[in-house]
Amino acid sequence: MYFRKMNYFDVLVFIILTYGLLSGFFKGFVVEIAGVIALILGLLGSFKFSNVLGNTVQFFIDWDSKTIQIVSFIFLFILIIYSISLLAKMITKTLKLIALGWLNRILGGFFGILKWAVVLSAFTLIISELNEIITIFSDFNFEDSKSYFFLNKLGNFLFEWVFQSKSIPEQKII
Repeated sequence: MYFRKMNYFDVLVFIILTYGLLSGFFKGFVVEIAGVIALILGLLGSFKFSNVLGNTVQFFIDWDSKTIQIVSFIFLFILIIYSISLLAKMITKTLKLIALGWLNRILGGFFGILKWAVVLSAFTLIISELNEIITIFSDFNFEDSKSYFFLNKLGNFLFEWVFQSKSIPEQKII
């Protein structure tokens, strides 16, 4: 049986990916993808517009400017995430009305696994790099794991894809 060949790391990965599958299945694809988009847009929008909101609010409230900036950032972040989640729930209800709820759930389960696989691959990449510098897991051999190779390869691929840099030829200023 395959489960007997799994070590503790594999069991943990299996539990986390199963959680991702079930969570994605019950939430649906639209809500799952909206959560990721909301997080990204919430951070971008908060960084970009918290200064504008903070400067506007400063005319009405006599607080420290740093406090106003922090409160503005948090307020915008929550507002953007809440707005996108409301939109996602409306889209989900519409999909249920037109009988596409089953597709939403299946894609949600797939996306849930994918999302957690990316998180685990980043974690695996960080742990393997740290383990070379300082020994975190001295008695544990990751190469015996069935899932470590896949997650490490996925992490390396994503790291190179996100942080790929094009060489800029050196130019002399003078």
